[in-house]
Amino acid sequence: MAKVLFVTTRIPYPPWEGHQIRTYNLLKRVCDEHDVHLVSFVRSDEDPAHADHLRTLCHSVDLIPIPCDQSKLTLMTTLFAGVITQTPFVVRKYFSPAMEDQIRALIKQESPDLIHFDMLPLAQYLPLCGNIPTVLNDHNVESLLVERRAEAASSLPQKIFFSNQAPKLEKFEAYATQNATEVLACSQDDAEILSQMGQGKEIHIIANGVDVEQFTPSERVQVDRNTMIFVGGMGWFPNNDGMNFFIREVLPLILKENPDARLTVVGKSEGLDIPDTLQDKVITTGFVEDFRPLVHAAGVYVLPLRVGSGTRLKLLEAMAMGKAIVSTRIGAEGVILDHGENILLADPPEAIADAVLKLMQSDDLRNRLGKAARVQAEKLYDWRILGNKLLAVYAKALA
Repeated sequence: MAKVLFVTTRIPYPPWEGHQIRTYNLLKRVCDEHDVHLVSFVRSDEDPAHADHLRTLCHSVDLIPIPCDQSKLTLMTTLFAGVITQTPFVVRKYFSPAMEDQIRALIKQESPDLIHFDMLPLAQYLPLCGNIPTVLNDHNVESLLVERRAEAASSLPQKIFFSNQAPKLEKFEAYATQNATEVLACSQDDAEILSQMGQGKEIHIIANGVDVEQFTPSERVQVDRNTMIFVGGMGWFPNNDGMNFFIREVLPLILKENPDARLTVVGKSEGLDIPDTLQDKVITTGFVEDFRPLVHAAGVYVLPLRVGSGTRLKLLEAMAMGKAIVSTRIGAEGVILDHGENILLADPPEAIADAVLKLMQSDDLRNRLGKAARVQAEKLYDWRILGNKLLAVYAKALA
């Protein structure tokens, strides 16, 4: 059993959002085998009491406020500095003297055998680690995500800002990849990009996963073939961009052929622009703690993302629940799936609409794709399998 210092950018419990789901499930497996000291930033909209559950798993848990969340002046100063200097905003956002002091204190008090940084911006604390082996968990290729945001920006100020940030973030990402002992990626595509940044460094692929016992198909729920569903908050840009695109350009094509069709959007809906003519066809639920009954009842799961990297945790959950899925190629990026076998892939609005209509019209096709997706989730994306891969990476770093 080793001592592990595990550092995160937000409280990884409850595992409601993508970042938390990946972090929590991997952390839980590490705690099974090692003595873990967790240090986490805490956002202003998070309840510190949520960390109480983590104290039942970890030897210690310390929470550090994010400075930018505490003061608008600090936020604006940090944003301005991120634009005019070479240190990107997202890295500056997660700089905290309190975090620096806490990491130093735990290194001195506990002499950890390994330090795990669970998001790219935390790599700025690598110089504190000395000769202690480090593991960097990259949830995305962040510079690629920002580059895609610049390309998809709907306003000139956004395009200028993200274009300014992308090369700075790529430079920092290269530094982090080269200096961490071991680096994790979510997909083969991400691993290849990070390996280039790391000058040929080996990148370990630990895909995102799903709890295949919690997310299962349901034979008891009556499925409405005319209902499409999307799960994800609009606070994350890829979700916001993808759903506004779907509502604006795809949904009218579907309704033209099937007037009974409707769309349910599960998650925070602020920023979703629903035209007046479609108000009765789009249902927004807001945040739902357990969205499984809604997904079970829907005929088609849609994932029309156009921006992002890594792998989509909500896609994996839909697969485990045996749903028939229509996704863009970016939406399914990083997940091993075959068009026509366990998913339908389409990018132009007309092709997405056609795929959705095919599933609405065919119970056999929906059932076949859903069962095949469930098999793929069990075989490749069970968190228990992925957690063991992380432990193997730890063993390599510790050796």
